Amino acid sequence: MAKSLKVPVTALILAAALAGCAPPRFASPAGPYAYRQGWHEGCADGYAVAGSPMYEQKLTADPNAIGGAYESGWKAGFNACYASYGRIQNTINMFFAPT
Repeated sequence: MAKSLKVPVTALILAAALAGCAPPRFASPAGPYAYRQGWHEGCADGYAVAGSPMYEQKLTADPNAIGGAYESGWKAGFNACYASYGRIQNTINMFFAPT
């Protein structure tokens, strides 16, 4: 890649990576409050487990919520954000991995 293109491409990748941070609460999916709360907390945990340096791994799933809306939301959020961070890493590796 030409030296003149590295800076804009790097800036674009960093912007995409930052856009992959956990969404604000208003961006959570529709559903009851417990589901949305679980989704948001599961999303943050998904990013942490996937290796995001911006999140501390704490696994916030409430053990008393088994089978409830919170648990199903947590699982959905965890899976969505874990996969999202994996896609971000794959994109970064595509541009910066040694050839």
